[in-house]
Amino acid sequence: MADCEKLTTCAFFKEYNDKRSLNMILDKFIADYCQGAKQGECVRKKISKIYGIEKVPLNMTPSGVPVLGTTRDNWSKEALNPSL
Repeated sequence: MADCEKLTTCAFFKEYNDKRSLNMILDKFIADYCQGAKQGECVRKKISKIYGIEKVPLNMTPSGVPVLGTTRDNWSKEALNPSL
């Protein structure tokens, strides 16, 4: 399967790709959502398309939850309650 078309511009991928070897959960998110079969389910991509990239928090995983060890503090209302 080809990589996600947003891979080169995705803030999540840019921030966490180099850290995936240190964290099995990040590796799984990237393998499944950025480079695998769940690309169409990416909440980050859906929020970006509907509300704009500025509404997508850096620490939001492709499944829509915060990266482990981070919080939803400072997330936009669109990210907190996306109507997808």
